Order: sequence, then structure tokens, then C-alpha cells
Amino acid sequence: MWADSAMDAAWLEWNGQLYYSELRRAVHEPHSAVTQLISGIWRLFPGSAHFILRARIYLNYDPTELCRGMMIVCAKRYTRLPAVPSTVQSRVSGSANKSILIGPELRHESRQNSAGSPSGERALQNRSIEAWLLDADGRLVGWGVNTSGRNRTCHAEINLLRSWWHRNRSPLPVGGRLICTLEPCPMCAGAIVQCLENQSNFRVEYMSPDTGSLIRRSALKDSPILHHCKILEHSSVN
Repeated sequence: MWADSAMDAAWLEWNGQLYYSELRRAVHEPHSAVTQLISGIWRLFPGSAHFILRARIYLNYDPTELCRGMMIVCAKRYTRLPAVPSTVQSRVSGSANKSILIGPELRHESRQNSAGSPSGERALQNRSIEAWLLDADGRLVGWGVNTSGRNRTCHAEINLLRSWWHRNRSPLPVGGRLICTLEPCPMCAGAIVQCLENQSNFRVEYMSPDTGSLIRRSALKDSPILHHCKILEHSSVN
């Protein structure tokens, strides 16, 4: 499983349980081993993800802007290692009840041994946040809404970018615009940067500024492609 050096890997251990993810990422893809790990933990264990993701995340590759942004918003800390330790490899290959693969296909779903935290899902509501993607001709080619009430990683921009990649397998459109009702957080900013082939021919517009403390760590902070537009014509997103 871990023999392919081109495969990115990310893992963490919490309460005796090993969670791991691996991915061969394409350029400009809005996914990585780290984001797959974090998103998967939120998806599978919404009631305990907040506790699980306090553990240190380890990875065997240089984190992308999206990796760093999602760790800022949805996790805690990380360490980059030169390779996956043999102790982790042996646990992954030899102990299904103590290791959980987080990925597109869940090979070992051992919820019984993974929780070990206060039960019950976090009672969060989805904030009303939306994002729209326009091509160079102003045509609406993608949109997303915030669904982070259950999975904290599912912001409007993340949902939009994942949908765009799933349909097109390509970077964001040259000369396009991404319009958001709220300034992109560090996670969403990292995802946007990762999905762009060239930042010089793209524009990100937001209606309301993010007043949280994390915004100063955004990959788009002070970027010339980011614009605060208090009033956007309705026709802009038609």
C-alpha cells in the first residue's frame, strides 16, 4: 500500500485509533491526503471530529495551500515527515480494527472502536453563505452553498470547487470570477489558490468581510485578485 513514493499520505492517532489517508493528487485538484483525512473524519464522526482533530496530523509531503488552510480552520497542528514510519505501515496493513482508511472508498469503517468521545452530534446550523463561479464571458458555470453544520469542511467555496473539479477535471476558468457572500476563510482561500492555473487572470469578489481572527492567515490576504465589493449587481450572477 505504501510502496508507491508518488502517493501522498496523511495520518493521525487518537484514543488508540489510527486514521489515515492516501492520495495521488492531480495538479489544481481541490483535494489532498490531508484534506481527505480531515473531511472524512468530519463526515464519518461529526460528534467526535472536533476532539479527534486536536491530535497532531502527520504527512509525508509538503502541504499545499489548501492543506494549510484546512488545518488552520478545521484541525489543530501538523508535522511533515520524510516518509511513513514502518510502525504506521504495519498497523495499516495488519490491524483493520485499529486503523481506518479515510478516502473515496472507505475500506475499514470501525466506528465502534473510533469514537471514545462524548456522544451526540454537534448541533450546528448551516450559515447562509453562497458562492458563484462565472467564466470569462460572465456565464454562471458553478455555484455552492454552505453545508458546514455537520461537516465543518463543507464551506460554500469548497463545495463549489469540488463540484467543478468533479465535472471538469481542470483548473478554474481563465478570466473567471468567483463571487462569495463572505470573504473566503483560510481554508477556502487555499482551495481557490490551489485550483488556479494563473492568479493574474482571475478575480475573487466578496460582499461581507470576515472579521474573525483567522482571516489574517489567508493565502489571499493582500492578494491583488481579492476584492471587497459591497454592492454586486444582481445581473452579475445570472
